[in-house]
Amino acid sequence: MRIFSAPWVVPVGGPVIQHGSIVVADGRIVDLGQRDDIVHIYCRVPETSYSCVLMPGLVNAHMHLELSHLQQSACLLPEENFTDWIDALIERRAAEKNCPGKIVAGFRTALQDQYRWGVVLLGDIGNEYFDELHGQEEALQPQVVRMIEYLGPNRDACRTALANLASLDERIGATGHAPYSTAPELLVEIKKRCNRLGHVFSIHTAECADEGEFLRSGTGCFQDFLKKKRSWDGLFSIFTSGFPGTIDYFDHLGILDEKTLLVHCVHVSDQELRLIKARGSAVCLCPGSNQFLGVGTAPVEQMVALGLLPALGTDSPASNEAIDIWREMTILGTCHAGLEDATVLAMATLGGAQALGHGVDYGSLAVGKRAEFLHVSSLALQGCRDGQQLVKELVSGGRPAEISWVSTDHE
Repeated sequence: MRIFSAPWVVPVGGPVIQHGSIVVADGRIVDLGQRDDIVHIYCRVPETSYSCVLMPGLVNAHMHLELSHLQQSACLLPEENFTDWIDALIERRAAEKNCPGKIVAGFRTALQDQYRWGVVLLGDIGNEYFDELHGQEEALQPQVVRMIEYLGPNRDACRTALANLASLDERIGATGHAPYSTAPELLVEIKKRCNRLGHVFSIHTAECADEGEFLRSGTGCFQDFLKKKRSWDGLFSIFTSGFPGTIDYFDHLGILDEKTLLVHCVHVSDQELRLIKARGSAVCLCPGSNQFLGVGTAPVEQMVALGLLPALGTDSPASNEAIDIWREMTILGTCHAGLEDATVLAMATLGGAQALGHGVDYGSLAVGKRAEFLHVSSLALQGCRDGQQLVKELVSGGRPAEISWVSTDHE
């Protein structure tokens, strides 16, 4: 048993504790509170003191690790469609396909960076199987919730995807890419597998406005894109009957439930948000990616008003200037001044842990949670006068100058 103390303890699930302490035993938190009370109760337990803030590790709920080697991506130009960016990304990936060493080096560096910057848990979406990602995790990196992403925009691709899905190791998660690239029957089968195995089903959702046109009529730039790729064979004829939005379409397929993670959710109506809430599904926001691609701003205030606590994700260097959850918090707070700072911090911690199915272990400092948390410090944090100012600085001040892990496993 050991006590960890600091001028500030930020539980996230409760009020900030000034002059606080956390008691750890067997790798779990067994108590926390005011330091004077803790050291009185646990008078014979050794204590380690830190100089500034103890807080939960961050959670990056949506990332594409295998795209980490793709740097210096170009923003969408005003005259370009979302599919123009997809097309350029496909070409860039194809050019690097025969360089697996570069891809592996890229995601290894990305994992190390995420951990150095305070990420304890990461949701990763990939199209290929890499032994380096599916093997034994190294100690000094985030825990990774890995999902293989399936596309199937036409009948041949759908049959191939279903065959590959059937042979996928059951320990590995599977998911669909998006409503415009993964056929309805394939989405349903992937979701059935997720439910059977207890896996999270994460899917790109309502990221750009053009997706709405495709769902309403099966037309627009996504149809043009599939035709250009010779992947349009009528498999998406379901859209000719029209759906008012992506959430309604997913509900029609029966794939909305408490194990579904809807990523982006930029173009969703109030009615769809209520449906998300009713089905118990989670939302992951990627404000940096949305800003980079110019696809719009998610209705975050409405989500929070309904009682939703979205997660935060960075996406990849192909669609974001920086893969940094601290920066995502800053962007979110800047674009949505009405949000409380404590809510934004909870999104970057508890919201992500819950969305990835690991809320029991991560996301807040509470009794029973894993004893793997952060000490962060900066001149600005050291100068904070109260808990409200401290949380504001954590959210809007960018990545702290000093970040270190406080863990019985990694001392």
